[in-house]
Amino acid sequence: MISVHETEKLSLQEIEKFLLAAQDVRFEANQREEVYGWIERLLCQQEYLRQGRRARGLLRCYIGKMTGLSRAQLTRLVGRYVATGQVGKKATRRPSLPAALYERGYRVISTGR
Repeated sequence: MISVHETEKLSLQEIEKFLLAAQDVRFEANQREEVYGWIERLLCQQEYLRQGRRARGLLRCYIGKMTGLSRAQLTRLVGRYVATGQVGKKATRRPSLPAALYERGYRVISTGR
């Protein structure tokens, strides 16, 4: 396993050189939380919202190369960053059974279907 530290601090020129040199190299990330944190730090460090169209495209290519995420996933994550300033996991919308019900003695029973 190869560990890359502080890759979010590269300049745009260094990122462009890296992408040209590493065309046949493929990276993949291990844990989602680490990936999301790295993407968020990169976008913040590079001031993604202030960049022009070419620089934003370069950053997206770099993120895709470094994480192995698809274009659709990148679009979703970058869009979430633009909207909220964070890349973290989206909050679940389904409510779970409150702990208070378990304390009163309610049980989840399987119907066998």
